[in-house]
Amino acid sequence: MSAPPASTSPAAAGSPLRWLGWQRNSLNFAVVLALLLGLLLPTTAVLLYDLQKMRATAMDDLKRDLARATEVMALSLAEPVWQVSPDLADPMVKAQMDDPRFVSVQVMEPAASAPFLSQSRPSARDDADLLLTQSRAVQRDGRDIALLTVSMSAAPLLESRQAEVWRTVWRSGLTLTLSLVLMLWVLQRYVLRPMTELTGSAEALAAGRLEMPLHVSGGADEITRVGNAMERMRQALLAAFEALRQHNINLEATVTQRTAELTASNAELSDALATLQTAQRELVESEKLASLGRLVAGVAHELNTPLGNALTVVSTLDDRYKQLEGMLAGAVQLRRSTLEDLARDTRRAQDILQRNVQKAADLVRDFKQVAIDQTADLRRDFDLGKVVEDVLVMVEPSFKHTPHVIDTDLCHGLTMNSYPGALGQVLTNLLMNALLHGFDGVPHGHVKVHCARLGDSEAELSVSDDGRGMDDAVRRRIFDPFFTTKLGTGGSGLGMHIVHSIVTNVLGGQIEVRSTPGQGTQMLMRLPLVAPQRAGDTGPR
Repeated sequence: MSAPPASTSPAAAGSPLRWLGWQRNSLNFAVVLALLLGLLLPTTAVLLYDLQKMRATAMDDLKRDLARATEVMALSLAEPVWQVSPDLADPMVKAQMDDPRFVSVQVMEPAASAPFLSQSRPSARDDADLLLTQSRAVQRDGRDIALLTVSMSAAPLLESRQAEVWRTVWRSGLTLTLSLVLMLWVLQRYVLRPMTELTGSAEALAAGRLEMPLHVSGGADEITRVGNAMERMRQALLAAFEALRQHNINLEATVTQRTAELTASNAELSDALATLQTAQRELVESEKLASLGRLVAGVAHELNTPLGNALTVVSTLDDRYKQLEGMLAGAVQLRRSTLEDLARDTRRAQDILQRNVQKAADLVRDFKQVAIDQTADLRRDFDLGKVVEDVLVMVEPSFKHTPHVIDTDLCHGLTMNSYPGALGQVLTNLLMNALLHGFDGVPHGHVKVHCARLGDSEAELSVSDDGRGMDDAVRRRIFDPFFTTKLGTGGSGLGMHIVHSIVTNVLGGQIEVRSTPGQGTQMLMRLPLVAPQRAGDTGPR
């Protein structure tokens, strides 16, 4: 029976490679490919470079030899041309034409129609780019008596050199083939076969068949040492699995015991966390009440002036009316000028009383609105500039007897739908923080409160001072709860934490701290004109 054609059986075509172990995913194939690429590619690149360089070198040599030969022939042909003796010139030209590089030599006299001497040999058409031609005058006693034209080709020299290169290529190819066979035999004997055995043992180890000993034939080379190390690893794994099996016997009881301990610890931690959260809420409420208490003290201080003035005016009016009653009783004569003075003083006193009582009423009204906002925490529409001014009325008494001044740059008519009480508490805390911390040890300073619109949906509110400033370590922790630079001197460390919590959680905005030591601090807030809805919010919209 005849064998089927090789083209109809792809498996049969690849059988010799498989017999040699040269599958595309095998180490044998990778080694052969690496040897071929590592040897053939550099050799081919060097050959191409030499061929290109050979052509350029041949053309340079031809150009140099052409110039020298033309010069020599022009000198040699001067006497035969002068004597009009082509027989004398012919041997000289033939001697040069014995060089296969010479293609043609022609000597043309100026007045002659036919050349004095002309010799040539046929040249291949594809050698036209290898052909060089040079003309030179033949002179006698300083006169041009003929024109010598010489053509030479680099093809013969290039062909000889290329033949030599191809002989070198054949010798290198034979050497490469023998080297490849020898290297493959050595690799198969000392690398590939032990690696195949090691791979099979590793696959058995990876499959979990730890009971099979691992053995690699060979001497004391690296592959054998790897196989011995894997055998020691197999034995170590067997020992570790046995120890793990023994440990698993007691693991369940240990896990049960640790779970009970963790449950108890978690219960204690939950109680401690609840206690801590309760204490924190109480401290926050205390801080709010302390802030409201400072407002009360400031308002009381401000009310002293208008109420004192009103009391003084009332006492003065009482004295003048007693004087009038005495006059009416007949004890003193009543005059028109006296009555006019009394009426004029009464009008003046009425004006003073009206201004002072109105000022006291405004203070009480502003304080009532601020107190209602901070205690009831209601949502309503308000003018941002007006709320800032109301808060400043309550805070300015704390600055009155200090060398520090509050400046304002407010945008009126900027309506917000938010929580004015929360906003007032934030502004109060920032101003008091500037007074207590920013101006600590500073002889005089300024605080600037600025508000403006940002786009169609945001407003900007900033509190800046030119006080001590703060370094990066303090600035990064300024909003942390219970962090204060006045520890032990009355600072609770909750003021700025409350500010951050109110701005982000209640007002729905952002707050940024910009500060440099010795150059003051800026608290920059960006607030939405419509605060986000809060759960249980019953305030007006």
